Amino acid sequence: MSLLLKHEGYPPAVVVAVLLHGLLLWFIFDRSMESREFVKIDRPASIAASTVAANPQRLRRIEQLELQRQQERKLAQERQQRQQREEQTRREAAERERQRVTDQQKAELQRKQEQDAQRKKQEQDRQRVAQDETRKREQERAQQAAKEQATREAAAKAEAQRQAAVSEEQSLVSQYAVIIKDLITQNWQLSADARNGMSAWVELRLTPTGDIVSSTITQSSGSALFDRSVLQAVTRVGSFPELRELPIAVFERNFRSVTLQFQPEDLLR
Repeated sequence: MSLLLKHEGYPPAVVVAVLLHGLLLWFIFDRSMESREFVKIDRPASIAASTVAANPQRLRRIEQLELQRQQERKLAQERQQRQQREEQTRREAAERERQRVTDQQKAELQRKQEQDAQRKKQEQDRQRVAQDETRKREQERAQQAAKEQATREAAAKAEAQRQAAVSEEQSLVSQYAVIIKDLITQNWQLSADARNGMSAWVELRLTPTGDIVSSTITQSSGSALFDRSVLQAVTRVGSFPELRELPIAVFERNFRSVTLQFQPEDLLR
């Protein structure tokens, strides 16, 4: 073996290869040339493999690969051991943390129980004081309730009177608003371009005697002729003497300024 590895293995390897090939040729031609046997000895792959296997470079390569595999296995084992140690460390840390949380929860529970006991005692003390105060307040409330009942009854009576007055005032307002609207409508002559769906809003400023101080279009119909026809109808009316019958307070609240809507459909009603 040492001879084969001499001079990096190249001269001895050549000699050995020549000898092996010579022996192979002698073995082949020395035998009878029967067809069956000739086919059977066609196995150059095994001879080539034997020759190549004797190559020192291949041996060194195999040794290097084996060494590399051993190193990889060693690294894998070390990595596995390191992972196991880390996992053990994590488990121990997790156990310590769990124990710490458990201890903390126990301490918190004990503290809460103590606080609950203290609060319960304080609550009992407050309840005793509250019961005494409650009895005193009940007497005061009974007296106050009687006063409040009388006050509510008076307020309800006043509210009923107010509602009646408001209802009466609303009725008057509705009645006189219809009078004003009807008088203007009776004096209204539609413009040539009037169409259903058109609408004009007019603001009237009045006096308690029913005189018209001013009339203004606050929302136009879109047609100047239509708007002008509404203002002309107001001018034809001149005044509303019926307003003189209203109480002055009702007039001031509702008729000092009046806004009315006019539509062509009003003339058909």
